[in-house]
Amino acid sequence: MDEQKKILTMLAGATSDIVLYQMQPAFVSDTRFSLQNVVQNWSDFERGLDQFRPDLLVVQGEIAPSTDALVNALARLQVWNGVAVVILQSANKTLRAHFEKVGTVRGVFVMPFNWSDLAQAGYSAVATERAKGMSQDPMQKAIGFRTGTAVTGTRVISFISASGGAGRSTIAENLGYELSTRMQVRSLLMSFDLPATGSIRMSLHQTPNASEFFNRPQDGFSSSIQRKEGLDIIFSPDDSVTYSKYGNSEGAASVHSLVTASWKENYAAVLLDLPNGENRWMTQGLVASNTVIIVTRCTLSDALATSHLISLLMEKMHHEVRIPKDSIFMVINHYNDRSAISARDLHEELVKKHDWAPPILDVIPHDESIPMIQDNREMPVVKNDAYAKHIRTIINGLYPGLAGNSENGNSKGRPGILGIFGK
Repeated sequence: MDEQKKILTMLAGATSDIVLYQMQPAFVSDTRFSLQNVVQNWSDFERGLDQFRPDLLVVQGEIAPSTDALVNALARLQVWNGVAVVILQSANKTLRAHFEKVGTVRGVFVMPFNWSDLAQAGYSAVATERAKGMSQDPMQKAIGFRTGTAVTGTRVISFISASGGAGRSTIAENLGYELSTRMQVRSLLMSFDLPATGSIRMSLHQTPNASEFFNRPQDGFSSSIQRKEGLDIIFSPDDSVTYSKYGNSEGAASVHSLVTASWKENYAAVLLDLPNGENRWMTQGLVASNTVIIVTRCTLSDALATSHLISLLMEKMHHEVRIPKDSIFMVINHYNDRSAISARDLHEELVKKHDWAPPILDVIPHDESIPMIQDNREMPVVKNDAYAKHIRTIINGLYPGLAGNSENGNSKGRPGILGIFGK
């Protein structure tokens, strides 16, 4: 079977006997499956689930410390369109109904049963999900589908920038505001810069912030949230010591856990405004994402920095950041048609370097009024109609048709520049 078509599978059993002698043989001998990870305890399960993002999870219910803990973990699968099959001991068969209600669960098997039947059920479930994905626009695969005016599923979007001053935060803030306040799409913005200057721009406060979650990972998520009208927002800690401490932490009180905690809150969009540089606030955010938007400018330095970001996503962090190419995009900001480098130049040079480059969602011209609007603690998407059109164009790229028809940014071609990235 073509390796790309094989079903990436994770097995999680509560005892070594179950794992070694019952679970593994059924999948090792079946060439339709590619066994990614096998775990026997809860901590390895949580870590492996987020790291490997399997197409199919086969999990024994007794591995979890509680039914609610496993239900919450199973809900995470929706972020990458994964599915699960749950196994229960006969003594716990009354729990069957709890798991059958979880949207990602495609079967609950009570021991004893035929393991070939379970493997076939898992295969059929993944095949069905893949068929659904093929019928959707590629940019919708990670978020589910749209019915009426409601967007279902969760799209976790990381905004990263090639360098400082590219306007990454402004785009993330205004896109989140437009989605939540004007389009009634339940959205969460996580602003991970230090200092969290977005709090000033949006007339909010530096506290509460992510520290509330880090101090109480079990129940502190909601306490970390501030609100800008319809938009929920979590800012990074407001002091460098706390910022550094949790940026380097693992486990329940970590950046990665903060992001994954949002997965069970029924947001349609989680927007991560990630800092420049390869610190843990940036990399852990990327690992928990299913979509990336690179915000850059048409300058020589940004071209080089953008190339580095693509290498980071596709090579350096390839095993940690399992984001498909069709969910990685670019936005060109602060565009000036007098620049020696056009949007086309930039894209062509990236393709030459990497044999591929993210598609450009929009080209936003430089507008001196934007910082003045922000200094007045107002939203550019409200006060500047031209800027609002560009934000809606980006939204339409992520959620086709949601924002209605918008005018795309227009870049004027300039003579190509060869050899930006060297040989």
